Amino acid sequence: MKKLLFALAALFPIAAFSQDAPTVIAPGTKQMAAQAQIEKGYTTPSGWTVKPGDELKIGKGSMPNKTFSFIYQSPAGFATETSGDNYSNKRYAGTNMAGKSTKVKSLIAYGNKKTGYTVVARVGFGELVNYWIEIDNAVDGGELIPPAAYAKKEQGSAPAGGSVADELKKLKELLDSGALTQEEYNAQKKKLLGQ
Repeated sequence: MKKLLFALAALFPIAAFSQDAPTVIAPGTKQMAAQAQIEKGYTTPSGWTVKPGDELKIGKGSMPNKTFSFIYQSPAGFATETSGDNYSNKRYAGTNMAGKSTKVKSLIAYGNKKTGYTVVARVGFGELVNYWIEIDNAVDGGELIPPAAYAKKEQGSAPAGGSVADELKKLKELLDSGALTQEEYNAQKKKLLGQ
């Protein structure tokens, strides 16, 4: 029993940092059909379409030591530096990848018919090995920077002085008193509402 508990405790750090990519192609889809769906490109939930040949801008690693969680060496390849189980022994991109750009070589529907598929961009950084980028997770984690038009917009956060409703009320009072023009009021209102 003690050995089992020790083994589970030893695996906990690995499990704590392992990430699962979101399923974007539903279970029940055959591998060839899933791959065909992304052959010409994959559109993220924000509307950004990633295609082979596109240039991707790498952000910062999201792990506590600033390495990457969603950008790692291809689990299968000639020069891949993994051992044993390729899925739990990923070689994650290091901090030296932050701020670099890379081109998409291909898109991969990664998964299986039973569990569904996620979309991975296969890229290179001038090394013998290819890297995989879990597109949706990398964007969510700040490891992949989408074009400005597709970046997540911060929702209207309340200013230090109170709630958004309170601030809107103050703005309306300033407009009614003549301290603000209609244009200034509209601009400030949009800023408060995160539009």
